[in-house]
Amino acid sequence: MRWPEPRRSRALLVAWLAAAFAVSAVTDLRVLGGAGAAALLVLRRGAGPHLKRALLAAVPLSAAAALAAWSWARIAGHPAPPPEALAAVVARPALIAFLSLAVLARLDPFRALEPWPTATRLLAIALAQIHSLRLLVSDSALGLRSRLPGRPRAGQVLRGAGAITGTLFTLAVRNARDVSDALRSRGA
Repeated sequence: MRWPEPRRSRALLVAWLAAAFAVSAVTDLRVLGGAGAAALLVLRRGAGPHLKRALLAAVPLSAAAALAAWSWARIAGHPAPPPEALAAVVARPALIAFLSLAVLARLDPFRALEPWPTATRLLAIALAQIHSLRLLVSDSALGLRSRLPGRPRAGQVLRGAGAITGTLFTLAVRNARDVSDALRSRGA
């Protein structure tokens, strides 16, 4: 794959940050819908897979948060939030996720951040942490499948989640400490 020029990557990165910041302040569902339509129009190349991933990543969690807010308001005896506000709580993260996936697929973040070595290091640390956590999760899932005669059910996965979560946090802290020590020894 041929990556864009560093200046174009920087411009895309700045545009993405500005768009994500602007969208995070929008509460009107019609404006979010218009922004979503504009984003699909501007970023139409590869929009299908990015939209699917954004919906799978953002909608379940934000819908659960909206349902929890509605339930908590009802339990506390307060009037329920209007449906438009709850729909905006679900639409906003989905739009930001779509923008993130579509824009980041079009740029080379390392070349875009090249003039700022600290930002490049932070990006490398974040990507390394994500990679190590993904490996740990996939290895844990394979280990659970190998110990069970059939496919693990939700209850079995939840029972094993405590140990996996503890291991994830321990690994993340150790990796962060190692990288921090390495950066400090280089004078960064």
